[in-house]
Amino acid sequence: MKRKLIFLNLLLLAGTSFAAWKLREQYLADQGRTAHVHRNPVKVVPVAPAVATLKPDPFTGLPYAEVAQKNLFSKDRNPNVVIEAPPPVPVKVMPPLPLVAGVMGLPSGMLALMSEKPEIRPHGVRVNEMVGAFKVVALTPQTVSFEWDGKRIDKKVEELLARAPTPAQAVSAGGPLNPVNAAELPGARPAEAKPGAVVIGNSMKNCTAGDNSPAGTVADGYKKVVEATPFGNACRWIANP
Repeated sequence: MKRKLIFLNLLLLAGTSFAAWKLREQYLADQGRTAHVHRNPVKVVPVAPAVATLKPDPFTGLPYAEVAQKNLFSKDRNPNVVIEAPPPVPVKVMPPLPLVAGVMGLPSGMLALMSEKPEIRPHGVRVNEMVGAFKVVALTPQTVSFEWDGKRIDKKVEELLARAPTPAQAVSAGGPLNPVNAAELPGARPAEAKPGAVVIGNSMKNCTAGDNSPAGTVADGYKKVVEATPFGNACRWIANP
């Protein structure tokens, strides 16, 4: 029993001695580090002065309005819907008015000597008959009323007389001889008794040069009519009923 106590005491002494030695080593190491720090002081790095930051502007939505208006589902990303205007309707240009060589009152009604162009000899035209693109809707000794494209055009006879060609000009230009008997013109050659190729108004054709057949002649379904006028004999072929 006594030996065991002695052995334990020796173990305790050895442990105490070892702990004291480790503490001394730790202490000496700490002292060495402290001395090293004191021998080498820390260098102070100068700090740059602080720069004052700019205060941001208050938030407003106006600068972002363009972004908000862009349409994500549109290729051009434009919120404005472009409505294409329809193509302009082409303006219909009215052709020149017919020329008037004279107006006369006959037992059968008013008759005007008109031509579509200056190079064409005037021919007899009555109300509701066509002269080129124009329809004669009213006729008096002083005025002529035309209808074109649904519009009414009233003109004085003297306004259209100034441009009318003389019979000699119409013959030299080779125009159709409509209002007068072509056989009465000097130098006219006899022609076959039949209506000409120019259609005048409704169911009416012109007289050809040299046609000296009498009034009442029937040919190709047309009847020749000759009326005496202050300008001479007015000749035309009308449809024979």
